[in-house]
Amino acid sequence: MQPDILHELEFEFSIKPSDIEEFSHILLDFQGKATIWDDDEDDDVVVARLKGHRLDIASARKSFGDLQELFDSISPEISDLGHHIISDNNCFVESFSKDEQEKTPCGSLVYIDELVVEPKYRNRRIGTEMLKRMSQVVDLNKTLVALKAYPIVNEESEQRTPELKKQLKHFYSKLGFRHSGEHYMVKDARDCHAQRKRALAEEGITQHQLRASGF
Repeated sequence: MQPDILHELEFEFSIKPSDIEEFSHILLDFQGKATIWDDDEDDDVVVARLKGHRLDIASARKSFGDLQELFDSISPEISDLGHHIISDNNCFVESFSKDEQEKTPCGSLVYIDELVVEPKYRNRRIGTEMLKRMSQVVDLNKTLVALKAYPIVNEESEQRTPELKKQLKHFYSKLGFRHSGEHYMVKDARDCHAQRKRALAEEGITQHQLRASGF
């Protein structure tokens, strides 16, 4: 078993309004990275990085008449995702983890563009920790978290093999993501670490009793 190196990592996250001026009041861009000191390089090296967007859907509905048209304007990936999660000009969070039959309208969408862990540091819970820390930085209230379930790799050094795709989908499935269409996976943010911790705290359950799985 490889040693736990999470305590050796430095995590840094930032969030800012979108550079697309038209959407800057409803769309935030976030990014994060994990670094570790490398004696050979005599410097910090990046071992993982994450980036994405948070779209305030509740506010967007007041400014834009058609959600799919808005999704089309942001990025091709979010446009494609919209065809799977939008119905009746709204998007919904399915209550996977709760005893509810109805669907909850999304207040926002968090779309993860990229989550990459360098090959030599994989299978050491770094990807899970990156997502956990993202959930502590980005507001996930009434939020659908979504991503495209295929590896983003350096084509010069790593091939996007069927086995790599399978491993990544398994990774996200363990974190509670469900398939939405052929390529996307989605998760009710109420299953995310920060949201569950907050909900349990409101119910008077201590941190010691919180068994956090996923992010």
